Amino acid sequence: MKRGSVLVALLGAAVTMSALLACATHSSSRAPKLYTLDQGIDSADLARYHYLDQGTRLIPAAWLAALEKPDGSGKLVTPEEMRLRGFLTEGVVATPANPYGWPIGMNISRPETTGGIPIAGFTCAMCHTGQIEYRGAAIRIEGGQANIALPDFVNAVIEALTATARDPARLEKFKQDAIAAGYPAERMAADFSAATARFAQLATAPPGGGIVQLPPGHGRLDAVQSIANQVFGTDLGVPANLRNLDGPVSYPFLWDIWHLSWLQYSAFLPPQSTSRNIGETLGTKARTNIVDARGALNPEPERWRTSIQLDNLRWAEKTLAKLKPPVWPEQVLGRIDRTRAARGRQLFGEHCAHCHGIKALPNDLWDVTVIPLTHIGTDPNAASNWSGRTYDGTKIGLGSEVGAYNLSVAINAVRRELYALNNTPVAEQEPDLGLLQAPCGYRARPLVGVWATPPFLHNGSVRTVYDLLSDTRPASFAFGTREYDPNKLGYVDETGPTGMVLDTSVPGNRNTGHWWTDDTTRPGRIGPRLDEDEKYALIEYLKSATYDDYPRETRAEPARMPCQDERDWARAATQRR
Repeated sequence: MKRGSVLVALLGAAVTMSALLACATHSSSRAPKLYTLDQGIDSADLARYHYLDQGTRLIPAAWLAALEKPDGSGKLVTPEEMRLRGFLTEGVVATPANPYGWPIGMNISRPETTGGIPIAGFTCAMCHTGQIEYRGAAIRIEGGQANIALPDFVNAVIEALTATARDPARLEKFKQDAIAAGYPAERMAADFSAATARFAQLATAPPGGGIVQLPPGHGRLDAVQSIANQVFGTDLGVPANLRNLDGPVSYPFLWDIWHLSWLQYSAFLPPQSTSRNIGETLGTKARTNIVDARGALNPEPERWRTSIQLDNLRWAEKTLAKLKPPVWPEQVLGRIDRTRAARGRQLFGEHCAHCHGIKALPNDLWDVTVIPLTHIGTDPNAASNWSGRTYDGTKIGLGSEVGAYNLSVAINAVRRELYALNNTPVAEQEPDLGLLQAPCGYRARPLVGVWATPPFLHNGSVRTVYDLLSDTRPASFAFGTREYDPNKLGYVDETGPTGMVLDTSVPGNRNTGHWWTDDTTRPGRIGPRLDEDEKYALIEYLKSATYDDYPRETRAEPARMPCQDERDWARAATQRR
């Protein structure tokens, strides 16, 4: 690996982001008392998973440890600062795998995989470990929705590096601190100069696709579009392929996903976990080699070599397959009203199981129901952007107007090269993906454990389950806090010092659809208006639901997804958005 190339990889993507990303900060930096739940994975495996290197390559770890905040008022990565951005610091201690004591989800590469220099990166656990807090108690939700303000953190790193490079005294202190943190002294000056020179070049370059980002705030990201932008735009060296990040979604929870017949909110990916995780790692700054420094294609198979750590991905997949949904902790959040829950189970069977029940297929998968946008009425951006936007894939032989579902070509090529380099036995290899799906709707998955995953709808636009079951909803609410409301199931409406208010009138943030109303003409109506007793009965059932009492049926074959053969359905509306 060339000197400075790691930081260049970070800056290459983040310079476009730096002007776009503005998120709220968490409302409190005070650490609560931590409670853990038994979710089927032992503590040793969880400790490994939390800091497992999947192959993202951001910045030398010693540089990040030495970096001060943009205003120079102290170190950037401290428990207090990271908690403000929603990262999980409770119960974290320094270990050989996490020598700097960083929050869950921030890993450090093995030096032999990154040219002798340990590199900081992100893990699966960063986005898929949740925590809810109540009256000074924190309940860790393994595989839950993270509440991080990730773009805010990335932006702070960019601003801090820029301020450091411009201030000679600050730069000298940074270099000494980085050397003290483990960076080789003989490489420090040259490596940082090379990185900042590249940063200056990128900062004055044309702004690519001129994209804008809808601020996601805590716990949301336009993750799928970020992957498409990364592969078709940055990795392929075609800035015009960058598209607006205006379809943010909540980080999905991970239990049950091994059963689901389709992955992702809009159900475009079949249940091939390695392919899914390769795509995710490509989108979170794995190092790629598709083009050279001049933007020309590298020869095959070198073209498809990446920093992705296949063995670690496969270990994580096998480990997470044991993950169980969280059980409501009555000792912390209060007792469940079992009589009311029994009534709620009956209501759930009558009104909800048609979409959210388990539909067992002969191949041991659960057929997920995909509800067309025209019926569910929820914010369309995430689904329509995926299905309707096009990219210039000429450089890799795909044509000048291809859909994001052609990402399977890159994923297949990367995965095959990983198998070859790792001598993966044929019997353990996933088959190639065909073209990914482009359905015009969102999937409805089983809801065991959903109480622990606020806010709700795919884009996090509904604060509580109570609001989701109502025929009216708040037009805006504050979010960023992890303080939980155990009565209505959701985070409290708390702004905090500089909290973000979600405006649901903005496309991408809309809280429409999935309505319980007696108005049969309202778009997105799925059932009749529920009275207060019915809403709270359903809430009690969702607290208590387990697979033992959950609605289940069998299907001989999967249902046909809406629009799966109509790939042009949203193109005109989304092509240039």
